[in-house]
Amino acid sequence: MPLLLLAGACACEDPLANRGIAKPEQKEKTEKSSGGKPRKVPEMGACQVIKARVEELSGLCMTKDSTALWAVGDEGAICKVSFSGVVTPVLKTRLDAEGITLNPATGDLYIAVEGDQMVCRLKAPDYQTLDTLFYIKEAVEEDFDNNGLEGISFYKDSLLFVGSQEDALLWTCKLDGTIVSRRSLMDETSLIEEIAGLCYDPVKNWLWVTDSDACKLFLFSAETFDLLASYDIPSIENAESICVDRTHGYVWVGSDEDSPKIYRFSFKF
Repeated sequence: MPLLLLAGACACEDPLANRGIAKPEQKEKTEKSSGGKPRKVPEMGACQVIKARVEELSGLCMTKDSTALWAVGDEGAICKVSFSGVVTPVLKTRLDAEGITLNPATGDLYIAVEGDQMVCRLKAPDYQTLDTLFYIKEAVEEDFDNNGLEGISFYKDSLLFVGSQEDALLWTCKLDGTIVSRRSLMDETSLIEEIAGLCYDPVKNWLWVTDSDACKLFLFSAETFDLLASYDIPSIENAESICVDRTHGYVWVGSDEDSPKIYRFSFKF
């Protein structure tokens, strides 16, 4: 059984409201590598809150040059968001867009759509051509409806991780929709309640997951799916997306609330 590592709750400072809450102390955490030696996992640091006017903000990922964020919302907006929260609309659709990820080789964007339970591709470089790639058959046939696809992340070897709220299910898919593997992250930890957002970290071969019901971020091995760490985020109302930004030392978390916000956590990787 993997070693479970829990970080203390992190309260966020909102510079727009000129209000700060002291961050609780956190101890350095380690987990066991396959050889039994301790291996360090990331430490959560300070947090800032940024307002971002993306209606029902549900998905985030880094741009190819790591200078901004791509964002999608439940009402179909696809936008680019600066690190200060300036929103540039790119495309308006009628899709219940819940997750977004980028192909680092081509710059194409892949979008997880709830309701229809499908994955779409938005082609680079103009990001105006939207194609339906495939449906997650199980989510369609079992009528997951509004508990369906929520997270998506590009994985190595041109694979996609696709996750759902229902049973915290995680599929690994080829770009043509062929399912390579399927599992429930509930089998890995009793702490998780749903998958609300996904982000693959290729530097360490980690999979980051946000869970809006449990108010936690989870860190899993992308190979074995062992739970490596979890982080409490009780101050975030509806954490529906997560994006790892190693270039600047941050983890970005998007919250779908009345006034959508992006939470920028400093992390010591």
